[in-house]
Amino acid sequence: MPGVQLEDLQPLAPDQAIAGVKARLRLPDGVEFKGQLESLRASGANDVLDTFGQTDGLDWLERPVMLGERPFLLRLASLPPEQAAVELHLLADDHSGDLPGEEDIRQAAEFAGRRFWWDLDMAAVHRTLSVNDYGRDLLARYWPMRPANLAGPWEGLLRTVISNQIFPGLAVRLQRALLEFYSDSSATFLGKPYKFYPSVERVADIFPDDLLGLRFSRQKAKYIPGLAQMLLDQPERYNWERLKALPGAEAVAVLDELPGVGPWTAHYVAMRGLPHADIFVDEAGLRKVIAVGFDRSPDISSEEAAKLAAPFAPFRSLACYYSYMKMYHV
Repeated sequence: MPGVQLEDLQPLAPDQAIAGVKARLRLPDGVEFKGQLESLRASGANDVLDTFGQTDGLDWLERPVMLGERPFLLRLASLPPEQAAVELHLLADDHSGDLPGEEDIRQAAEFAGRRFWWDLDMAAVHRTLSVNDYGRDLLARYWPMRPANLAGPWEGLLRTVISNQIFPGLAVRLQRALLEFYSDSSATFLGKPYKFYPSVERVADIFPDDLLGLRFSRQKAKYIPGLAQMLLDQPERYNWERLKALPGAEAVAVLDELPGVGPWTAHYVAMRGLPHADIFVDEAGLRKVIAVGFDRSPDISSEEAAKLAAPFAPFRSLACYYSYMKMYHV
């Protein structure tokens, strides 16, 4: 992974009583991981599998992850700023006597890099957003902050469709119910059981009436298995790496075809789930922010907002993220 170096790999416990390893991830210049954790905890990008905490003054994020076919518990802990690094712990299932291998550790580091966008060229972002006064104002306020993203495109798509247009507390209850009843993967780490988001295949097999019994609305109960089935029916069209490589507008258009996915969800999941570097989410609040920044009428159209954001390509996602921060007075 460009810009991230893996160092000091060793077992978590010298006697290997714990089937886990730890390593240090040397981060690119300008990454402030503690701040990224605070941003993730306060944003809509965290989910029910994320656990935040602090040990010996170090902030950490912990969550179960599937790497290949094996379940692991991943912990990413901040280190003092002068070290410019993150400590990675990777724990195998209690029932596995095997330490995580080099490929598992590499995949865990890649997961972290996608989640926290460590591979972004922030110097190139700065050059691109410097194109006009609005971009320079965003840079002065927020650069070189990097967004913290959704855990992945499938998890992000599933939980965003569940959460749309309902109260946050209900959204969390529905996500937990889906994990409790439909997770097709589970593991135990240090005696504690964990479940995972159900796979696309598992969700496609769910009967809508069963979701109604879990308090899902009739519409969501129909959409959720339907979008999973569409992903299975067209695997090439909905290949996540292919979508990430497409121009941003094309990736959004493909996601917008899924049942239960409208323009906002398509933009949001493309930007923070793939994650794609060149998406500007189309919503009224952002249109108003960018309109005021360009000294335009606050009720500009989606088309005009898109034109104003166009000079920030190929890093419109960063301009969008910074604009969200400005909208919420961060």
